[in-house]
Amino acid sequence: MTRRVAAGAAAALLLALVLASQPWAELPRRVRFLAAFAPKELAVRRLGGSGAAFDRKFFSFLENARRSVPASAKGIVIVGGPHDQAHLYLATYQLAPYPVQFEFSNNDRPAGLVVAIYGPPPPPGFGVLARFPEGYLQGPLP
Repeated sequence: MTRRVAAGAAAALLLALVLASQPWAELPRRVRFLAAFAPKELAVRRLGGSGAAFDRKFFSFLENARRSVPASAKGIVIVGGPHDQAHLYLATYQLAPYPVQFEFSNNDRPAGLVVAIYGPPPPPGFGVLARFPEGYLQGPLP
């Protein structure tokens, strides 16, 4: 019973803080958003949220890659995607616990990396682990 009371008090406090810090005109939009996305899968909620708003297509690519990475992968290299801090942060967060990097040199190619290629489809006969609308996975590298 005390957990329910504590959860109710925490929810009421959170609601009061949200109401105090947000413009009143924003509240109906947020309620509609919560009602629409609350029953959806976590990835769909994140896609509709503000964390992926700056590049939803890249987020979709990362989510597809995350679902397709083999458990034996030692890390993920993203090729062809945007190379700024915001995209690196989003990739690192979305693909955790795998280490993520953009590009790699042939001299510094650790074994077990999966390569996620963002962009055009692979050439015919190219070894591919998984294909998705935004790109494909190759690897793990020997």
